[in-house]
Amino acid sequence: MIRKVPPDDLHIIWNEVEQKIKPALDDCYTPQDIIDGLIQDRFQLFISWEDHVESAVITEIAEYPQKRICRYFLAGGNNMDNWLEPIQKAIEQFARDNQCNAIEVAGRKGWLRKLKGYKQKIFLMSKEL
Repeated sequence: MIRKVPPDDLHIIWNEVEQKIKPALDDCYTPQDIIDGLIQDRFQLFISWEDHVESAVITEIAEYPQKRICRYFLAGGNNMDNWLEPIQKAIEQFARDNQCNAIEVAGRKGWLRKLKGYKQKIFLMSKEL
């Protein structure tokens, strides 16, 4: 099951989410930065749930002068084949519902092979909606 987690429910699953995203963190964010952004509704959390958190994807909405973009910038989990496509669809629908014209993925180059319909754009992966 794919779900966007409301800020009020973070306390229920944060320990599991933190373990999924920690390996993907770099020197730009700490786990505390992420949970603060989620609580303040600057970031969004999408999870795949199979009696436990299977995966977690953190997004944010970025405003450019000519576009509104939903950006994935942090992801982690197990069994990617089970959740990647369904979580992509959920995030794309969220982006459409929030008047975004495109999605960007900030991540390692290997994501490009996994994300259908995306192309490399500088060092970001992008998919027009």
